[in-house]
Amino acid sequence: MNKIPLAISWSGGKDSSMMLHHLRNDEKYEIAELHTAISSETERVSMHGVSQDLIRAQAESIGLPIHFISIAPDSTNANYEKALNAYYSNLKSQGINHIGFGDVFLEDLKAYRDKMLSNNGLTGVYPLWKKKTSDLAQYFFAKNFKTLICAAKQSLFAESICGKEYSKEMLQSFDPNVDPCGENGEFHSYAFDGPIFKKPIFIDVNEIKIHTYEHKLSSGEEVKTAFEFADLTLTKPIAV
Repeated sequence: MNKIPLAISWSGGKDSSMMLHHLRNDEKYEIAELHTAISSETERVSMHGVSQDLIRAQAESIGLPIHFISIAPDSTNANYEKALNAYYSNLKSQGINHIGFGDVFLEDLKAYRDKMLSNNGLTGVYPLWKKKTSDLAQYFFAKNFKTLICAAKQSLFAESICGKEYSKEMLQSFDPNVDPCGENGEFHSYAFDGPIFKKPIFIDVNEIKIHTYEHKLSSGEEVKTAFEFADLTLTKPIAV
């Protein structure tokens, strides 16, 4: 049976890791490459704050090529879509017509992705879609995946979780309104070990930085939201 070539939308977090694990164990698909959108100014994943070097280290440990899609920091949504469409066109030229995503239940995000894919003659594959996030969290632990919280919405947590390892104990400390997988954007993570990796990635947690974002509600009221970001770097080998 000929396998379907597929590219992976890779954020570097736990949901992407579980999605890739599922697809690697699905005999229908053959994973061709990973791709990640990176800010051209910071060379980091937006809203994750993870550096390009850390994403590249994951790809090397996974054993797959990685393609970085450069996005200007002041880019409009139209410019973002232009960059993504150019990448999709390149995939089509290689005979790759399917993209894997780690989305779980955000209907509007999936609809947006599917519209872009349809405009490019591509099809989305969502192995985690509509699975209970509490079940996915337990699956993550059962498969011995490991991840660090790289970004978190400050107001949702009594104690900072940023820079700490995602664990069963951490889940028990969450407010009931916080999704176990952070699907609503409560937190983001960086996976450093698990069954998709040939070897663990060793990282240092440096300072925790706080960034405040402003946005307007439909009522016109301006709201400020503070996010914590862990400054993660690859551990340097000890000189002998």
